[in-house]
Amino acid sequence: MPQGTYRVGVIGCGRKGTQHARAWHLTPGAEVVAAAETDPENAELFRQRFGVPVYEDYREMLHSESIDIAAPILPVSANHEVVMGCAEYGVKGILCEKPITDSLANADEMVATCRAKGIAFGCGDLDRNLPDYTRAKAIIDSGEIGEVVAIDLHGGSSREWDIQGLSLTRLFAGDSEVAWVIGWVTGDPFSDHDQGQAGYIRFANGVEAFRHTNSNAKNGIEVLCTKGSFYTDFMYLKMWKLRDPDDRPHWHNDLVEMEGLFKEESQHERSGTHGEDGWRWAGNRNLASVQSIIDAIENGVDPIGSGENSLKCLEIAIALRESHRRGRIPVRLPLEDRSLRIVPPMSRWLNKKETVPIEAYRESIGNWKLG
Repeated sequence: MPQGTYRVGVIGCGRKGTQHARAWHLTPGAEVVAAAETDPENAELFRQRFGVPVYEDYREMLHSESIDIAAPILPVSANHEVVMGCAEYGVKGILCEKPITDSLANADEMVATCRAKGIAFGCGDLDRNLPDYTRAKAIIDSGEIGEVVAIDLHGGSSREWDIQGLSLTRLFAGDSEVAWVIGWVTGDPFSDHDQGQAGYIRFANGVEAFRHTNSNAKNGIEVLCTKGSFYTDFMYLKMWKLRDPDDRPHWHNDLVEMEGLFKEESQHERSGTHGEDGWRWAGNRNLASVQSIIDAIENGVDPIGSGENSLKCLEIAIALRESHRRGRIPVRLPLEDRSLRIVPPMSRWLNKKETVPIEAYRESIGNWKLG
């Protein structure tokens, strides 16, 4: 359990900032004590809902409020500058949103600075942070279904560069370094704008992974082991093992489902629903993501969904595209050119209020609390 109450400062009071603030509010050992927001309308709504001071400048908030954990929930274009700024104020933890930034150089600097200062740096409200994935990884590590051989990432490369899928792929590959990739994109490989990447990923520990180009009936992650397999569609988790682990499988029914290991309900249970207090449920994944920062601070370890994980996922995505640029040849990691970048869709790069009709935006942020 946390040793005390961590003072949280939220930077960015929009839709996702409100969700993060609510998750922090529901987390034992944490308290949202202040926020920063440049948009007057969002600032006033946040002030009414959470009853905390809202500053126009995040630096003034950090200077005035003795913040332990900074939560910059911002457009990707602002992540690098604000995370670096937060690191200068002696915070114990930082949790920003995904993707980490656009370029490898910026991500390198964010990760290195936080590590040098002993700051627990997390990036993203990630499936990877959910407890059932930790449990699945522990069962696999125990050897019960053998060693991981290969991982299939389904869903198609149209889902941008997909930090969610790549984060889980890295998790079940033991967070091993990537040795090399062969990849491609479906559009212009010489564009820096994200268009989704696909291909083969070879981890240094021998695990092979493949990200499919096209969507298919098996959306999710499939982890193939020597004595069994694990599958998640990002909602439900299932695991199988060989009926007789000493024999090679010959028929499909040689695999037997291991029941009762994971939640029977969706990992996103109650998503979009409102409680008796009028608040929309903050989300199991968001709650797990903020808890991971407290656990990291308490135990002196990296968060499960760390900034370094986000950097590694960005590098994989860029390397897949670089392979296409070079004639779809193998590309070794780490990449030497750290100026390489992927610019995310404008809905992530810019403030949401700039990319959707104002009426739709107001309805969505208003929906976080009824009445």
